[in-house]
Amino acid sequence: MKKLLPVLAVAVLVAGAARADSHTNKTFLMPRAQGVNLPMEHTSFEEEFIPRKLENGKFGATFAVTPFFQQSTDRDDTADYFLIHHKSTITLQTEAGHAVSADYSTVTNDLDINYLYHDSARETGDQYSTKVSLDPEQTVYGARMDYYQNLGVILKNLYLKIDAPIVHVENDPELWVGSATTAALAQNIEHYLQGKFEQNAESLLTGIEAPAVTDLTNLQAKLTHAKMVKRSVSGLADVDVALGYKFINTEKYLLGLALATTLPTGNKATGEFMFEPIAGNGHHWGLGGDLYGTIRAWGKMKHNLKFFLRMKYRYLFSNDENRTLGIKGYDWGQYHLLGKLDSGSTVQYRSLIPAANVLTRRVDVTPGSQFDGVLGMTYNNGGFSFDLGYNLYYRDAEEVSLDDKLPASTYFVAARNFDTAAAAAAISDHPEYVDGNLAAPWYVDNSNVTCDPAETPSQFTNSIYTALSYTFRKWEVPMLMAIGGKYEFASENSALQQWGIWMKTGVTF
Repeated sequence: MKKLLPVLAVAVLVAGAARADSHTNKTFLMPRAQGVNLPMEHTSFEEEFIPRKLENGKFGATFAVTPFFQQSTDRDDTADYFLIHHKSTITLQTEAGHAVSADYSTVTNDLDINYLYHDSARETGDQYSTKVSLDPEQTVYGARMDYYQNLGVILKNLYLKIDAPIVHVENDPELWVGSATTAALAQNIEHYLQGKFEQNAESLLTGIEAPAVTDLTNLQAKLTHAKMVKRSVSGLADVDVALGYKFINTEKYLLGLALATTLPTGNKATGEFMFEPIAGNGHHWGLGGDLYGTIRAWGKMKHNLKFFLRMKYRYLFSNDENRTLGIKGYDWGQYHLLGKLDSGSTVQYRSLIPAANVLTRRVDVTPGSQFDGVLGMTYNNGGFSFDLGYNLYYRDAEEVSLDDKLPASTYFVAARNFDTAAAAAAISDHPEYVDGNLAAPWYVDNSNVTCDPAETPSQFTNSIYTALSYTFRKWEVPMLMAIGGKYEFASENSALQQWGIWMKTGVTF
C-alpha cells in the first residue's frame, strides 16, 4: 500500500492541475461514452466475486446490474467550448455611429448582432446590444449490465465478457440572453438561437394588418440546426464483447488478455442541436483488447490486500454522421445569415438563411484510439471488500471530412444592410450586399468551409474512485451488494469534468 499511495498522490496532482488547452468556437462535443467506465465496471465484481475456477455443479456465469447517476461540473469551460473568444458570456452589439450603408462591421466585442438578427433599416448612430451566455450541463443515469461466462468446458481459463449499459442522457446548454437594449431584442435573439424566430413574408402578408415596407426588408428563416435547446435521448448504448484467456490463474497472481469488439447500438449525431445528447460513442464500431492483472501483496484468501491493473483499448472506426461545419474566417459562422443566388447569379432576396441550415452536412468521422485504464488496490476481509484507485481515460482527436458537397456559387455571408425587399438583380449590381463589400462573393462552398468546429479534440481525464462491497459467499447462489463513486478531472475543455455514483448487485451461478 505504501508503494501505491505515491502513485495516487501524483494522479491527484495531475488531475487538479489547470486545463492545458481551451478550445472555442465549436459546434459539436462527443463526451466519454457512458459504457466506457472501468471504475464502475471493475470494482467489487472482477476477481473478488467471479470464481477463479469453474465449480462443480455451477453454470459458470456471473451477472451484475449497476444503477448509476453522473453529472458534469465546471460549466464555464464547456461554455467556452461552444461560444467564441474563450468566453462563457459574449456580447452581441452594433457599432455606434457607423453608417447605415456600410456592409461590414468593425465590432470586435464580440460579434455584430446584425449578422444573426437582421435589421437593414436601423438608423445611423443607433447602437444596441445584448449578452449571450451558456451554462451547459450533462446528466446521465441508467444501469449497466455486466455478464461473465466461464468457458472452461471448452478450454481451461477461457471466458466471455459482455457489457451493455442502458442509459438516459440529458444535455442542457442553459442558454441565457439578457442585459439587452430592449426586452424584445433579447427575446428575438434567444428565440433565434433556439430555432423559434423567423421573419416570414407569407405570414406577414397574410396578417390582419398590411405589413410595412420595412417588415419585408429583414426577412430571415428559422434556425433548423445547431439549436441551443435542452434535449435528451434514451436507449442501449454500445455493447462491448470480449473473449479472453487467463494465462496466469493462481490464488496469488492473475494475468489475462482478451480480444474485444464494441458493437454500436446507440444513436448518431444529426446536427439538429448544439450539445446534442449521444448514447454510446456516436455509432462507431470498435476493435481492440483488454489486459488485466492482480497481485496479492499481503494476507491469505479471506483476508488480504491486492493490487490490480486493468486496461482497455479500442480503435473506433469511421462512420458517417451529420454535423455542423464552420465558415473559414468567421467566429460563430454557423449562426450568420446567408444570402442565396440562383443559377443565373441573381440574388433571391425573399429571405436570409441561417448558415447552420446549410452547413449541417453528412461527414465522415474517425474517432481513432480510445484507452481506459485503472490502477488501484482492494482490501478484502471476509465478505467485505474496499476498492481505491486511479482511472486514466484518453481518446484521440476526431478526424472529420466532408462527404457531402455544398452547391457552388450559391450561398454567401450577407452584409448587415442586405435588403430582402429589393427587386431581384445580378450580384454584380449589388456587391454591397455581400459581407466585406466583395465584388466577387465569398461563397460558402466546399473551399470556404471548415470541419474544425465539428471535430471533438483529443480528451484526457484523470479520476479518483472508491467502492465498498459485501459478498454473501456462503449462500447457495452467492450475491454481491456494493456502492461506489468517482470524480473525473478533465485536462481540456473538450472533455466533461464530472462526478458519478453507483450501486451494484450481482449473482454468480
